[in-house]
Amino acid sequence: MLIKYLNDLDRAVQRARLTQDNESVGRCMDCVAVLQDYLAGQVEPVQRKGFEIMEHLLPDDFDLWAASWMSARSSQVHMSRAAGAL
Repeated sequence: MLIKYLNDLDRAVQRARLTQDNESVGRCMDCVAVLQDYLAGQVEPVQRKGFEIMEHLLPDDFDLWAASWMSARSSQVHMSRAAGAL
């Protein structure tokens, strides 16, 4: 499963680099969360290697991607609440 999750993350990062849209960045965030959850249940050597590989797959500006994605999601939630109130 580790290889599958790492491959999913790699594909998501490649797509996000090309498109730089919120949907693609959101997919990266989902892949990171799944991989972190998976690694949490593994023995220490697998955790260490998995996190090491994940760190190499993620771009240096991943924190900026995440912040931008969170900001966009936050504004979408406010809009949907406002639209529902009409």
